[in-house]
Amino acid sequence: MNSKKLQILVLAILFSLNASSQNVTTYAGKQYLGSGEFNSTSSNLLLEELFSIPMGICADKNNRLWVTDQHNVMILNGPYSLIRGGFLGDPNEPGAIGIDNGTASVSRFNMPSGLAINKTTNDVYIVDTDNALIRKGSQFVNTPNGTVFTTIAGNYSFVGDHKDGLVADAYFSSPSDIAINSSGEMYICDFGNEVIRKISSGKVTTIAGKPKTNGDANGVGANAMFYAPSGIWLENDNSMLIADRNNKKIKRLNLKTNEVTTVISSGLNLPTDVVSVNGLIYIADQYNIKVFDGTTVKIYAGQDAETGYKDGLAKDAFFGYLSLFTYRSADSAFFICDTKNNVIRRLTLQTPPVVDFSANKTSVNVGQTVSLVSNCKYTQAYSWSITPNMYSLQANSKLTDKNIFVSFSATGSYTVSLEGSNSSDKSLTTKNSYINVSNISNLKPIANFVADITNPTPTQTIRLVDLSENTPTAWNWTISPATFSYVNSTSNSSRNPEVKFSALGLYSVSLSLSNSVGTDQITKTNYITVALASTENSLCKQVFFYPNPSRSQVKVMGIDNIVNAELWGMDGKKQKICIDKNVIDLSFVLPGVYYANVLDNLSKMYKAMIVVIH
Repeated sequence: MNSKKLQILVLAILFSLNASSQNVTTYAGKQYLGSGEFNSTSSNLLLEELFSIPMGICADKNNRLWVTDQHNVMILNGPYSLIRGGFLGDPNEPGAIGIDNGTASVSRFNMPSGLAINKTTNDVYIVDTDNALIRKGSQFVNTPNGTVFTTIAGNYSFVGDHKDGLVADAYFSSPSDIAINSSGEMYICDFGNEVIRKISSGKVTTIAGKPKTNGDANGVGANAMFYAPSGIWLENDNSMLIADRNNKKIKRLNLKTNEVTTVISSGLNLPTDVVSVNGLIYIADQYNIKVFDGTTVKIYAGQDAETGYKDGLAKDAFFGYLSLFTYRSADSAFFICDTKNNVIRRLTLQTPPVVDFSANKTSVNVGQTVSLVSNCKYTQAYSWSITPNMYSLQANSKLTDKNIFVSFSATGSYTVSLEGSNSSDKSLTTKNSYINVSNISNLKPIANFVADITNPTPTQTIRLVDLSENTPTAWNWTISPATFSYVNSTSNSSRNPEVKFSALGLYSVSLSLSNSVGTDQITKTNYITVALASTENSLCKQVFFYPNPSRSQVKVMGIDNIVNAELWGMDGKKQKICIDKNVIDLSFVLPGVYYANVLDNLSKMYKAMIVVIH
């Protein structure tokens, strides 16, 4: 491998590792303030690219990203940024801007902005904002084959105008964004004319808004009014979201009836674009990305009124002024044009936490242990609270554990709260008078227990937690087979012993206990499964891809049999591979960085980045 390829490979690995620990990263571009910087070469490493006011971005069918800046149209393909159209040089130099069509650097643009892909042809369509034109670029085939640019609608006008009709006769005014439906019909956000336009069957029509008139009104067609609409997003072929910037609102346009309604009426500053993912609406709002869940608008990433430049966790990140952004489902991430910083930022999708919990019993006796189990989704950190404060944590539980074990020292009703958080948000769930504690004596014990891990590896320590009723005073644990040991100063007579296993296989656990009234016993047959990799859940399973980097094959340690495996290149192309038991054969794969999806015989999916070297 030559030094240039090795450099690219190392950069790709470092980027991937960095991205995995941060929500916000710089995906492409070298940060600077101002405008006018440029590279004199048409192919540059992503983080070496010099954008000048990046404005628009979209993903094609192969998951490559098209980007517009002050005078160029480029594509982000693997580790490279490739200038596909516009002047190759100083954007302020005479002749750098224009309306010229042609191949690659023969073409000229003037502040191109929004882009969209025709999903049938993979051609890219661009709103050439300051030229007031709608342009088309032929699909990307490979680097040597230049992109051919043509004008498909509008007439040049720096000041802009409004005219419907045949595409060759139409006029636009500072069009800012474009969307294309599954039939190839185009929708134009005509910023300067304060309207939404449609291009279909060779004609341009105005479908919402009153031309050259700003205002704020819902209604059908020309009865609706916008004030500087700047970004649009198709929820489906029948519905469009509109960032109505100066009205500080998000509106919805019914594409069947042309009726405009308001979706978000407060909580925004200057929304420039909008994207919907998984039922949530995300908004580029000046210096941050906000999210709307149908009820509340919250900051998802960035700061409310502060601009800057900082990668990291979503809540800690700083952005400059944001223009348009898009979502790429292949890696569950947003890609954002940070215009002020002249970079493309990547924001991984982190759904806000959904917090809930349950108890194994809600009516217990004094001293009886209760298991409180988190049923949260999208949650990375936990914080429990219990009132009143007459309880003890059992089995070395901590209030920051996902699941805790608690016993209560006094009768009464106890309120339990759990706050769950991730890098983007937090949520609190409270259950009032959830645990009710009584003091019933003179009853023999009723045995019960739980293990905090039932599918450990030989290196893991498990806790056996007594959940028995009626205040037992003596415990006797039995585990078979005997290939285990008690650890951390616990024994078979401990209330909550800790155990480590020295052999793989199934283990049965019994608990015998007593108090002054009587005895009881419970056995859970084949309760513990010790395996090389835990199957407790797919997020915890210890699966390793080895060796990685690899020259010929990768063994998936922790999986006996691979049911299905897919390998995808950074260009979005699926690679030819073969699998044998838990081995992936890479003989047909060229050197590079790839994403692997592996399905095991338990229908669990595992993902990894694999580096192939020759």
